[in-house]
Amino acid sequence: MLTIDFFLLEQLVAELAPQIAGASIAKVHQPGDDSLVIRLWNGRQNLKLLIQVGQGARLHLTEQNIPNPFHPPRFSQLLRSRLRRLESISLPGHDRVVELNFNGTDQRYRLVCELMGTRSNLYLLDEEGLLLDALHKPQAFGERLLQRGKPYLPLPQQERLSLADLDLAPPGDLTGAEPFEKWLLQKVSPMSKGQAAVLRRSVELGQDILPTFKAFQRDWLARKGRASVVEISGKKQLVAYLPSTIEPLEAVGDSLSQFLDHCFSPEVEVGSEIGQRAGFRQVIKRQIVRLLKRQKNIAEQQEKTESFAERRRMGELLLANLHLVKKGMTEVEVSDWITDPPTTVRIKLQPELSPQENAERLFKRYKKERRGVEHVDRRRQETLEENQWLESLLLSLDEATDLDEINEVGQELLAAGLIQPTRKEPAGRNRVSGVPRLNQTLSPNGLRIFWGRNNRSNDHLSARMTDRDDLWFHAHNMPGCHLVLKRDGRNADFADEDINYAARIAAGYSRGKDDARVEVIVTEGRYISRPKGAKPGLVTVAEYRTLLVEPLRIPEGEKAAKE
Repeated sequence: MLTIDFFLLEQLVAELAPQIAGASIAKVHQPGDDSLVIRLWNGRQNLKLLIQVGQGARLHLTEQNIPNPFHPPRFSQLLRSRLRRLESISLPGHDRVVELNFNGTDQRYRLVCELMGTRSNLYLLDEEGLLLDALHKPQAFGERLLQRGKPYLPLPQQERLSLADLDLAPPGDLTGAEPFEKWLLQKVSPMSKGQAAVLRRSVELGQDILPTFKAFQRDWLARKGRASVVEISGKKQLVAYLPSTIEPLEAVGDSLSQFLDHCFSPEVEVGSEIGQRAGFRQVIKRQIVRLLKRQKNIAEQQEKTESFAERRRMGELLLANLHLVKKGMTEVEVSDWITDPPTTVRIKLQPELSPQENAERLFKRYKKERRGVEHVDRRRQETLEENQWLESLLLSLDEATDLDEINEVGQELLAAGLIQPTRKEPAGRNRVSGVPRLNQTLSPNGLRIFWGRNNRSNDHLSARMTDRDDLWFHAHNMPGCHLVLKRDGRNADFADEDINYAARIAAGYSRGKDDARVEVIVTEGRYISRPKGAKPGLVTVAEYRTLLVEPLRIPEGEKAAKE
């Protein structure tokens, strides 16, 4: 996800100031919990200023048609009632904090936009600097505690070296790209991770530290930066000042605001990793990491309970040889006649217990450990199913071709409690369609083939559209679509070419789509069932065979979507 750092915000504010300063407020909308849209009229054109806090915090003009809730939230209602004209926009310090100054109905107001990642928030202040309200409930930050009706307290500042100081230079004993980057991040203000990373990269490419730093400092003081997209350590970043030694992937045009609006548009979000797709992917991967830790714990528990069967055998041997045991003994040797040849087994005893009580103690431990094994087995199965579900969600994100399909992944994460709802509005709005979309094509002999686009459509296909005599396909031991080859009332056996064709499509819409060969399950619909309470997209297959096939993707023009 692209991050807007201080230097980019500085360029944005300089670009926006002449366009929006003095503009009248037409309307204030709050499309989501983390976003605000201020509609402006600057005497020449209508403009929409988008302010986004939280993940992907940013501020820019937008041309997107962003849907609004039926009932305006409290914060947007307050802004509507108080604000009349936007006087100015500024970046007063060296943090990602933008201030919007307004003329209001009764006094001047200030909207402070702290665009600090997860700690982002919007604060409305009166002309005396008292906090009237906030987009989110103010959170304590260090020793700073904000309260309504109390003075607004700026973010605490760390004492650092000023980048504006012309005499500032890296220490003479500083050698190497990594120490240079650390010095920038720990000692210099303003500075950002992205900007420090590209300066480090310039040094790694052979440039000396001092000239690299001084060239950047001169460009910043002269405000000669031009935003560019670069790739550092395999990750795309948007930076304001790019050293001449680094070739950009893409140079931003005349308008940084337009560029950001395009980057975060629905069309680009569908094919990139900067919007909801990226956010959902992060949530899923965090859960997968959590499951890996759980699997490790389960394996450790299993090691502790593997001896439970031995407890039972010891108890049975002791019961069979009680005549050899007397109270006060610490151990007894008995013969195990089940083994061939018979072996002598030494059983430890509690001397204060009777022979019968010693046997009962072993059986009691056996039963307790057996329950532990059953619990471990159950947790292992639940973990396996949850991991399969998460992996299928990742595949759904990879295969999504529009925002509706990305949103369906979000609906699953929301239902599972892995994300929180971001909109407070009637449930009927933006509800996913009643019938999931399926892909459809024809086999070589004209039989219909359907396959799901995500877990929801997979469930619908397997539960409602698969007849007992249809053939059902799924990539073996990997995430993939559910696919059905319909019999369509024909009594004859399926042709091998139809079966092979369907299996190839099932492989092509699985995690193994780029492999040379993929093993695919083939079974009849009668053997498919969905366990009660199972995660979406998970089924059990009672009986199946497998085929090894070459994956096949159907061109979009030949693939029909069935509503």
